[in-house]
Amino acid sequence: MNTNSSALPRLRTAFIGCGASIYPLHEKAADPARFELVGMADIDAALGQERAARRGVPFFASYRELLAAVQPELAVIMTPHTSHPAAALAALESGAHVLVEKPMAIEVSAADRMIEVAAAAGRLLAVNFQHRTRPEIRTAAALLRRGELGDVQHVSMVAIWPRSHKYFRMSPWRGTWNGEGGGVLLNQSPHNLDLLCYLMGLPVRLVAWARTTLHPIETEDTVQAMFEWRNGAIGSLHVSTAESGQPERLEILGTRGRLEIAPGVLRFDRFDQELTTYFAETEELFSGPGQHVVDVPLLEGAGSHDDIYANLHAAVTAGAPLVADGTSARMSLEVANAIILSSRRGNAVELPLARAEYAQLLGELQSRGRPVAIVL
Repeated sequence: MNTNSSALPRLRTAFIGCGASIYPLHEKAADPARFELVGMADIDAALGQERAARRGVPFFASYRELLAAVQPELAVIMTPHTSHPAAALAALESGAHVLVEKPMAIEVSAADRMIEVAAAAGRLLAVNFQHRTRPEIRTAAALLRRGELGDVQHVSMVAIWPRSHKYFRMSPWRGTWNGEGGGVLLNQSPHNLDLLCYLMGLPVRLVAWARTTLHPIETEDTVQAMFEWRNGAIGSLHVSTAESGQPERLEILGTRGRLEIAPGVLRFDRFDQELTTYFAETEELFSGPGQHVVDVPLLEGAGSHDDIYANLHAAVTAGAPLVADGTSARMSLEVANAIILSSRRGNAVELPLARAEYAQLLGELQSRGRPVAIVL
């Protein structure tokens, strides 16, 4: 982005949860030409003070003290999942715009509240779904918007995130209902769920199976789900931390062609004839139409935190639309909650999700789960 950085307004920015493992990516992405770091907070005083001292900003053991003392224009939230809503609400109510790490909350009713408060406060609520800016995803979204695939018929997403038992031992809140509110659905695969919803919209119905297969955790490590969308398209999702294989592959099939998407790769096969016409008119008995590969130049993007921060600065200072606003980011959380509900209740679930029914289920799971202390 070739902008004269000396002319850019700088946003007074605070990092909440600066002890998080994801922190270095945020520190790198917050270009000092656009973001003036004014304070940090974390419950890990030793690590938090070290990182704050390195940047020459004050450190606070409480994010509420930070918000009152430095009054940032932007609060970036990197705390554990369950504390995202409380921290975001406090920041919004203090007058700050908010960028929150995924997932924005562990249940969709909390996300509803975050969106409501942001709107009432006249502040932006952004979610760090940087995978939306991957070149192949941006290009696929543009192709779908232009109707290049015709009517979408089927979607398939598989994403494998191998994790060891040691990974879950590193932090006591991982893989717990009280600490994470879910397993692979709330930690590793929110980006995959988000891409499904970003490209296809919120499903209207799903049925799912969530299993704990290999890991000694309370929550799910493997999920298989089936979806139906309003236009009649159907699809599937398979995600796991207990398998090994290709990290991510996504196929979208329509009546005019198909997309194959993998990290950094997009293949577009266009059918020589639209399927509704071909099947009605062809003399063939057992084959579909011919197809050819279409050379599609990929749009720019890096799929990085840098993209999210550049976009957020433009949104605050110039009114640009957010890459991932709270309302669109809520869809993936709603699907995650619905998958858990479907699996636990053993039936299909209609969307929008019944908030009260999921709240009851989550309460049951947390009451039986291991207590985890999340200090706010």
